[in-house]
Amino acid sequence: MSEIGVIAIRWALYVDLGLLFGLPLFALYALGGGGRTVRSYLPLGPMIVLLVLLGLLLSVLGFLVQASAMTGLPLTRPNLQLVSDLLNDTALGTALKVRLAALVILLPCAALYGRKPRVCVMTSTLAGAIALGTLAWSGHGAAGEGSAGWQQLASDLVHLLAAGAWVGAIAAFLALVIPNVDTDGLARVLLTEQALRGFSMVGTVIVGLLVVTGTVNTLFLVGSEHIAGLWQSSWGLLLTAKLVLFAGMLGLAALNRYRLTPSLSLAIEQEDAPRAMTLLRGSLVVEGGLAIIILALVAWLGTLSPPMSM
Repeated sequence: MSEIGVIAIRWALYVDLGLLFGLPLFALYALGGGGRTVRSYLPLGPMIVLLVLLGLLLSVLGFLVQASAMTGLPLTRPNLQLVSDLLNDTALGTALKVRLAALVILLPCAALYGRKPRVCVMTSTLAGAIALGTLAWSGHGAAGEGSAGWQQLASDLVHLLAAGAWVGAIAAFLALVIPNVDTDGLARVLLTEQALRGFSMVGTVIVGLLVVTGTVNTLFLVGSEHIAGLWQSSWGLLLTAKLVLFAGMLGLAALNRYRLTPSLSLAIEQEDAPRAMTLLRGSLVVEGGLAIIILALVAWLGTLSPPMSM
């Protein structure tokens, strides 16, 4: 498979597993666990089923692609002994088995979401966190050794979970704001305002974790002696592009919190919410687009050697 195909699989896994963790987490802290009214606007059950099935497919395919890259053999003629050794004798194989188990657990949970929503949302959040966290073992975060290696891996895990929480929140907000308010009634607007208020503090924590762990990861992968020449490598240029886009997301998040959310609250009081929802919708669409591009850059960065390993 071409390098573009490998990057595409990595990117799709970041998006898929990030949503599997971030969506139920959002329902837990911003929507009170997801009652009957919430399920009408954010159908987590069907969403989880689709994401789980896609996650299972992508995980197996991604593992086979890595095995194929190690042997130089095509996917149609895999080295079964090497695949078995990778699966049973490496951290990468253990991570895959843990991820598949977590994904399988999510299927009955999604089926029971209508009966016991809060229990299922909590279980989905935990299983989603485990599935997303296993991606740390397929990136640079698992390359370190000793205590420093464990610190790097822990930082990468927290970074993954914080990114998944943000991606899930953006997707949930888009599900709430994209339908036309005129035809969907005031209930959706009120639920959106409730979710925005629930996300305000959590969003600050997410951004803080992303900044701190991103800085730590960069220091591990770049090293202070390579910072001056960071932009002379493809890895450094991609990292710079990621940081610029992340700054754009921060700006949009600040706009949503300090301008558009108060505007929506005022519009509800004045019974004129459509315009405020339209502005919020546009901001979230752009923010979601930036998140997708950032995850693509992260997937690409994972295939390149950082300065510290050169």
